[in-house]
Amino acid sequence: MLPGVIGVMMATEAIKYILNLGEPLIGRLILYDALSMTYREMKVSRDKNCPLCGENPSITKLIDDYDAAAENPEIFAPAAD
Repeated sequence: MLPGVIGVMMATEAIKYILNLGEPLIGRLILYDALSMTYREMKVSRDKNCPLCGENPSITKLIDDYDAAAENPEIFAPAAD
């Protein structure tokens, strides 16, 4: 049951984002407790040192060669500052 619930929530968020509908969970995180059937919402803020979304990102493109990245992770590592 849990993967189905989470999967539907993820798909719904993707549709909302793509179609610009409703209020997407940007900057928020939903916590789901399947045992009590409760949801909690947390605000999350951007980390200014994040290599992906921070002030000076070092990850600027997607890697489309998974096999090469898995075999040689040092090749695809961000450059050291």
